[in-house]
Amino acid sequence: MTSSRKINVLKCALISGTALIAIAAGPAWAQTTPAVDENAEASDQGEIIVTAQRRAERLEDVPVAIIALSADTLEKSGIQRITDLGQVATGVQINRGGSFTQPAIRGITTLTLGYGFENNTAVYVDGFYQPDMVTINGDLANLSSVQVLKGPQGTLYGRNATAGAIVMETLAPSQEMVGRAQISYGRFNDIRAQAYVSVPLSDKIAFSLAGYYRTSDGYIRDIGDNPVSKADDYDAAPLQNQSFRAKVLLTPTETLDITLGFNHGKVADSRGTTYTINKYAAFVPASPPRASERDTASSTALADSSASADEFTSKIALDTGIGTLTSYTGYAKRLSHSVFDFDASKPVITQSSNTSIRQRTFQQTLDFAINAIDNLDLIVGAFYYNDKLDYGKGGAKSYAGSFNAAGLQNTQFVFLSSKAYALYADGTLNLADNVFLTAGVRYNHEKRAINYFVLPGVNPVISPPAANSAVFKSATPRAVLRYELAPRTSLYASYAQGFRSGVFNPTVVASPSLVLPIKPEKLTAYEIGFKTASPTFRFDAAAYLYDFRDLQVGVTVPSPVNPGSVVQLISNAKKARSYGAEAQVTYTPTQDLSIRAGVSYVHARYTDFSNATGTGLNVTTQRNVSGQVQDWTGQQMARAPSFSGNLGFNYETDLAGGRLGLSGNASYTSSFVVANPSLFGPTGPAGLANKQRYRQNGYAIANAQINWTDPSDHVTIGVYADNFTNTRYNFILSGGAFGDFSQGNEPATYGVRGGFKF
Repeated sequence: MTSSRKINVLKCALISGTALIAIAAGPAWAQTTPAVDENAEASDQGEIIVTAQRRAERLEDVPVAIIALSADTLEKSGIQRITDLGQVATGVQINRGGSFTQPAIRGITTLTLGYGFENNTAVYVDGFYQPDMVTINGDLANLSSVQVLKGPQGTLYGRNATAGAIVMETLAPSQEMVGRAQISYGRFNDIRAQAYVSVPLSDKIAFSLAGYYRTSDGYIRDIGDNPVSKADDYDAAPLQNQSFRAKVLLTPTETLDITLGFNHGKVADSRGTTYTINKYAAFVPASPPRASERDTASSTALADSSASADEFTSKIALDTGIGTLTSYTGYAKRLSHSVFDFDASKPVITQSSNTSIRQRTFQQTLDFAINAIDNLDLIVGAFYYNDKLDYGKGGAKSYAGSFNAAGLQNTQFVFLSSKAYALYADGTLNLADNVFLTAGVRYNHEKRAINYFVLPGVNPVISPPAANSAVFKSATPRAVLRYELAPRTSLYASYAQGFRSGVFNPTVVASPSLVLPIKPEKLTAYEIGFKTASPTFRFDAAAYLYDFRDLQVGVTVPSPVNPGSVVQLISNAKKARSYGAEAQVTYTPTQDLSIRAGVSYVHARYTDFSNATGTGLNVTTQRNVSGQVQDWTGQQMARAPSFSGNLGFNYETDLAGGRLGLSGNASYTSSFVVANPSLFGPTGPAGLANKQRYRQNGYAIANAQINWTDPSDHVTIGVYADNFTNTRYNFILSGGAFGDFSQGNEPATYGVRGGFKF
């Protein structure tokens, strides 16, 4: 069967699924949506409460593909960073592009790198949108839950949510005094400590503090100036992660809740910019040689990929009698640093340094969840967003520039701004007995602007100042029909659209006439799904088809301004398609044992991308050809492995008066393109011209831990082993003007931990 016939068959199946739901519904009327306790726990009835539709609902009643993870599940699965989520979330990968964290859901991801870009998977923390790709690369500490919403969330979580959304909730203040603390020590001198305490100050005021600290030497070593001796080796990518979160909960009346928050976070993780050039090097330094072994580096200067954020938030929820009106107000300021050695060798050939990347973000959301209308749950809302980012502003010691052996080539000053607003409405109507129709639409309006200028250094050739702006608008609807086959068992079919705003390349180009906006990214999605749950068993499955228009794709090419350095070039893939199916199951036969598993199949291809810019290979010179025009039509999209799956368990038993807990998790990913879909090209080896170069072979990862809790249920001690099979793969794998480069994942790590709670 041809690819086009497969897609037509799948689309017919999806549309037929909608018709089957309508036929099975019958003419009966009058059943309302079951009431759900917002504070219910996943215990007696195995219920999991989610907020995918901005209201509290049972997971099986929400016609959206969702991965819902509690803090306990994350900890017992060995999931410690956002990049680990793919090990337990079926059909999800969390990858790195240099300094930037880039999620992929069902084969949808972003390949645009740089400060000022946003992912096409929206990330929310406590209801607030997180635009920065760097500061989200923190450890998952002091969380209450994580929800991964699959598919375009164009209505309720609609800002740049083409692929989906990751919704994280942190621990909140409580009217009871509670606290917990944990400390651990592991391989590579990895030290972690976290604590949380909540104190009721009165019957109307509660206060909580949460803190986290981590430091690690890292597993990558720089070979130093003497490559034949290890005496001058040093840690090339040490890791630091700090966070502090304070919240005050005010309940002046029974109908009014006010939560005020302050969040501070800092992350320094330069693994993505500390790489090894291991093939087709443009040059080989005479002395010392360039590092070539896994987990080694030979940078001119210690890489710096760090960022800090301070965020002030206010959430106000008012019960009006006909529904709840909720206001989210947030202001954040972020500061990032970047030092990057392009040629990965000790001589100063070319590197970039930016001591001040500043971002200021204000956002305001208003939600009105109306529940006073018979047979209808309705949400109407508005969103406002104002973001400003600049490179190189901040005084004489602040610059964004490129260096070579002669010194600073030039200093760049780049200013980006984004002002956006959105209006949306989404409602679920009880059409008939056991039949529910959800429909919504979101209108997005965004104005983006860029301006820059360059001051000369040792390179007198500079681009003239330039500026431009553009407005991007869209309306993204969704419609879902759900039929409740039995209590806690449903079949649904959905149609939705997603939108990612257009952008400007935030890099200096050769001429002001080239400062042009990149087209918005659009997606149309069809999906059918099935969900069922009981106190001991939970199963859901879905099949989907995505049609893309103007998918934004970025590649690294030589800079037209600074010879020897590189820049990010973005273009639009005219058309692309992704289709697949997935399923996940959780079985809890007893309170002491829980087993979970998931499997995913994805077929994601560019279907019309004949003018892609890639990195080819000249087999004669054994050198890369950067900026080569290639035809990627029919090629696999990045971060879209055909098959992936996971399997995990938790088991507890009595021991020495306390409780012994055993848990493990394993995940598998088949071969995929890591981040660069480039081909070998017409000058490549015979028979490989149309083959993709930067593919990672399939691999499996396994984590395990053992914990014992004392009879008082206050003290826990344990041991853990992450990637205990020592599986090695490349989480960075690409190439450019300086050669092919890579960086491997963390090897096997293990350690001990202890905790206390009251």
